[in-house]
Amino acid sequence: MNREGRNEAALWGYKEIADRLQSLIRNGEYQPGSMLPTERELQSDYAVSRGTVRRALQALIDSGWAASSPNRGVVARIGPNTNRTNVVAFVDHVGVVHQYLFFRLSGLLAEYGLHLVHVDSLIEGTEGALEYCADQHFAAAVVWSKTNNPICSRIHRVQQVLPVIAVDHGMRNVETDVVAGETFSGAQKAVEHLVRNGRRHIAITGMLDTLDTTQDRLAGYMQGLFDAGLFPEIRNYLFCHTSGPNPIDTELLEYRLRSDDRPDAIFLIQDSLVHSVVDAVSRCGLSIPEDIAIVGFGNDEPITIGSVGLTTLAFDWDSIANAVTQRILIRMDNPSAPTTRVNVGAELVIRGSCGAPREFWSTIPYQRSSTAAIHSMPDAPAHPVISYRSAGTLK
Repeated sequence: MNREGRNEAALWGYKEIADRLQSLIRNGEYQPGSMLPTERELQSDYAVSRGTVRRALQALIDSGWAASSPNRGVVARIGPNTNRTNVVAFVDHVGVVHQYLFFRLSGLLAEYGLHLVHVDSLIEGTEGALEYCADQHFAAAVVWSKTNNPICSRIHRVQQVLPVIAVDHGMRNVETDVVAGETFSGAQKAVEHLVRNGRRHIAITGMLDTLDTTQDRLAGYMQGLFDAGLFPEIRNYLFCHTSGPNPIDTELLEYRLRSDDRPDAIFLIQDSLVHSVVDAVSRCGLSIPEDIAIVGFGNDEPITIGSVGLTTLAFDWDSIANAVTQRILIRMDNPSAPTTRVNVGAELVIRGSCGAPREFWSTIPYQRSSTAAIHSMPDAPAHPVISYRSAGTLK
């Protein structure tokens, strides 16, 4: 409502002003964390006294829809969720959920009386999954988004009633907490390690998309080359997959590997594609690590290449689960707190595919990720996997 419309209305009492402001916050005109109009502006908008405005703002604060910010004014908040359940959603595509993170996070949240469930985003996307969570009055949602460019207005509406924590990567143009691995410095470590082991012509391959974590790995690879006094060569950008249903295509990679000046190392930015890359190397008549050294990123699955394991970058998923848990608790207690990004470092795990001598190999175990749906994980604790398209009540 514009100022003219407000002044034309009947006389405003403090309760009516508080209700009106609450409605504007609920509808997204004032985003949680944003400043509400000043007392002077509200006096002008509603043609009331300063005392009436102050009573209205205090009523809004008392109801949980605003908070006083010293030396700033009054800040919009999400408001109380009196119907909130003890359920926290893990939003991701069914069948690709990071199992280790899911079960670790489930155990941590259980200590606070919260119950973690998986909500599938495959059919309706991240936006639809989050809307389902809001409709079901979930306590919070953890999102591993597969939507590169979400419809921000839909997610913003959900954030009016539901704390949302992004994991692994953020969502473009969506202001939210993010807990992620430090992919840029991890990629730098990979290149540095290959150079230290005598490799000078390092190619990059894997899946290229617009997620910030992928772009950071690409940038870290380039920075690692610069740090070593090397320069990226366009002919060594050999990505073999991208977003969407297209199959993995290693034709460009194989063409490059058969050239006389082929690369002597490959930085693979996702372990999930290692089988396709290793097959391509084999079809070219090359050996790993003698001809081609490989460093991956993920540490998700036990992978053996001949007599050596895959050298890769590993995140501390326990630390990520702890950070996500803390952000959930903070958001539930203070929904309007400033958003935060928490980065967890990546550790290089040496297993031989990089060409390093055996005495330098690491013993860090794998932390199983996304090769199977949660509900089919052997010996896994019983947790419901919810398809929000068909779920009626939570059990």
